[in-house]
Amino acid sequence: MIGLFKIFDAHAHFYSNAYFRFLVKQKPNRADISSELRNIATKGHIEIPGEDPTQLAKRWIDAIDKWKIERMVLIGSIPGDEDSVVKAVQAFPGRFTGYFTVDPNSNVLMENAEKRLKQDKLRGIFLYPSLYQINVGDEWLFPLYNLVQEVKGSVFVQFGKLLIRPREFAGIPTVTNDAFADPLHLIPVAKKFPNVSWIIPNFGAGRLAETLQVGKQCPNVYVDTAGSNSWMAEHPEKPDLRKVMQKMLEAFGAGRILFGSDSGMMPRGYRYDILDNQLKLLQEMRVPTPDIKKIFYDNMASIVGG
Repeated sequence: MIGLFKIFDAHAHFYSNAYFRFLVKQKPNRADISSELRNIATKGHIEIPGEDPTQLAKRWIDAIDKWKIERMVLIGSIPGDEDSVVKAVQAFPGRFTGYFTVDPNSNVLMENAEKRLKQDKLRGIFLYPSLYQINVGDEWLFPLYNLVQEVKGSVFVQFGKLLIRPREFAGIPTVTNDAFADPLHLIPVAKKFPNVSWIIPNFGAGRLAETLQVGKQCPNVYVDTAGSNSWMAEHPEKPDLRKVMQKMLEAFGAGRILFGSDSGMMPRGYRYDILDNQLKLLQEMRVPTPDIKKIFYDNMASIVGG
């Protein structure tokens, strides 16, 4: 509890030891794994966690306890690293809620999703259409959405500009296709799967007008506020956070905005500056207290069922 407000952070990455190992495997002409991990740590000024994900989970508990954060979404941010998130959530089920990234082109897509959503009780998936070069509305993905709908889960869909810092640190280019980065592609999908909660991260990451349009047309689409939102500096309108937040409140309403910090790296730990800045901003904007409570806790709690 921070003042009057409980916090359920809807967007944090669980960068486990296995995450970095899976990442390095994508690198052509790589050195041995130990050298590659050391190079990532040196280039990024980050820490590669030990191999036990429950120890990393405990460190995150210590970090969020320091800042009095009640709950946090942990995203397994590379296909293959689901087990790390599962172990973290199982170690602290009252504090963490797990999501996993899917490779839409995998031949075990449905088999793995079935296991993770039904057996392991992860609450949803994370999609990167522009990275995997597939339209969010591709019919290939419909069985996956049906499965998510069956378990009353939710789907994060990353549109707009995509920055994946660990890939930069590893020397792996993030090659994306902007043809798949448009939030408007979500409109017919969200209408076809009305019982799925769809989440657009980072205010649409630069696709501001399109994200607002989705919010106005689709009552089952949410937006998260995650991170520093560096895209604002490159946007033609050069909006500040206040202007973006006001537009989102108008298009989505307070009931469909989710606070996210985009935390992930150690030893930086929890990005309290993001939380502090956004919470103070909404108070300065005189957003009613019940609405602030929705954004910072109640909305995400409702999505995951409690």
